[in-house]
Amino acid sequence: ILRNSDPYSYVLYLWRNRPSIVIGRNQNPWKECNLALMAERDVVLARRSSGGGAVYHDLGNTNYTVVMPREAFTRDMCAEMVARALQASDIPAYVNARHDVAVDGLKISGSAFKLTKQRAFHHGTMLIDADLARLHGCLKSQAHDCIDAKGVASVPSPVVNLRDYSLSLDHSSFCDAVLRQFANTFAPPDEVTVVDTAGDQRTVDERCRIQTWDWLYGQTPEFTHRLHRSFAWATVFATVTARHGRITDASIGTAESALQPPPGSRLLFADVAARLKGVRYHPSDINECLLSVIDSDSPRASELCDWLISNLSYNTISSA
Repeated sequence: ILRNSDPYSYVLYLWRNRPSIVIGRNQNPWKECNLALMAERDVVLARRSSGGGAVYHDLGNTNYTVVMPREAFTRDMCAEMVARALQASDIPAYVNARHDVAVDGLKISGSAFKLTKQRAFHHGTMLIDADLARLHGCLKSQAHDCIDAKGVASVPSPVVNLRDYSLSLDHSSFCDAVLRQFANTFAPPDEVTVVDTAGDQRTVDERCRIQTWDWLYGQTPEFTHRLHRSFAWATVFATVTARHGRITDASIGTAESALQPPPGSRLLFADVAARLKGVRYHPSDINECLLSVIDSDSPRASELCDWLISNLSYNTISSA
């Protein structure tokens, strides 16, 4: 829609997702999400093309996107439009300093933006009756404190469902209220055209693209994962740097002040670190590159590799 619509037009797109965590364009899924827990709860990962932090979607959460001429865009314009739609339903909504829609100090709608030369869009979520219990824990990565990332970090905010303020408001009535305010704000009602894009081939192609590993994980900015473990034979430190989903550098060793590790350990560390370079940051790829080391006659080598495999990408949702 952003790329193919008339540059002077105003477009409102209303949509919902199955249970999912949607991260921003420059976020790190390994740092932001507990991907293993998401897999257990059948919550999928998605990455949007706009910035901002990670958010939870399900069928109790309605999303709205407004695409408009860039020259007319302000960060609060569309959020205020949605707040007015809720106010018309006797919900005391307002826009806070972070451009989110809130009620009583609790966020009900987050915002994300994207600007191009001629166009701009505002993404917003609306928590109507989302399953917040299913969300709990999915945005708490076990590796969060071990990863130094260059991408954008999420800023957690207390949230609430609109269901706590209205028993009658649902997806359909919310969409109707926002559509009325969209028409009042940007165009006379008789100039608003409703279009269903579900079967459009460009929509189908885009849906396929954003489900690929290259988009979900390969778009991740550079990050460094630091970890350590005390084995019976040494305390080992590992530092692994990855960019765009591939390991670009790795180093493994022991603390300088520690006792000398067993003979052959330094060669083992160098060999494993060299094997990791260039490998996709994915459990199957890391396992494959270290397989011959694991199958060696060295218990230390197997122990070291098992530890790296289980910690470097332990919470990655498997995907092609």
